Amino acid sequence: MKKVTTAFTIDTLGQIPTGQRNVLRAITLLVSCWDAQLLAHCEQVARELLALAPAGEEEEWFWAGLLHDVGKIGIPAHILCKRGKLTRKEKQVVCQHPIRGAVLLKSIDAPQTVVLGVKHHHARWDGAGYPSNVAGDQIPMVARVLAVADTFTVLTSERPYHHALGHTEARLEIERYAGTQFDPQVVERFFQRMRDEGGRMKDEVGRMKDTCTARRALQCRCEV
Repeated sequence: MKKVTTAFTIDTLGQIPTGQRNVLRAITLLVSCWDAQLLAHCEQVARELLALAPAGEEEEWFWAGLLHDVGKIGIPAHILCKRGKLTRKEKQVVCQHPIRGAVLLKSIDAPQTVVLGVKHHHARWDGAGYPSNVAGDQIPMVARVLAVADTFTVLTSERPYHHALGHTEARLEIERYAGTQFDPQVVERFFQRMRDEGGRMKDEVGRMKDTCTARRALQCRCEV
């Protein structure tokens, strides 16, 4: 059986101090207590980042993935799980989660890579993302990869506002936004790794009944 990497096995890499890692673990437990489903999503994203991280930075990238949505703690469930369109005020609340998460992690002296990944994971390649208007190469690489991994995981999972896509459909939707929402080279690398692993692009998660809902999820990522 393939070993699953979690916050409690990643310490084998030994790339950040034990004390710092223990604090990050404690925050992970807080996320789990707040929303176990959110943590499950974050663990899947973290494993994607671990597989794509530069040599020597694997643990920091893993933590960036695992804690990328920590800023959602405290946001009411009726907003995060709303089936209909968010109001302007609700969008403003949700779109603050990258900053909230980054501030929390910076306050505990988390590695800079983790803080930057969390802060900018909703940045867009064309500069139209949030919470700031950073664009292109100004976006930290960890955040560019995190944006693709996060979106792929969202699209292939059941959500209150859309059904799960199969892997091929999710790839096609993300590729539509390469060069605008996502770094095109990161998109290519992300799916090339899946092709290299073999079999991961099979439609094993389910199919969209209405593809426009997937495009809504991509175009309005401050709602996911």
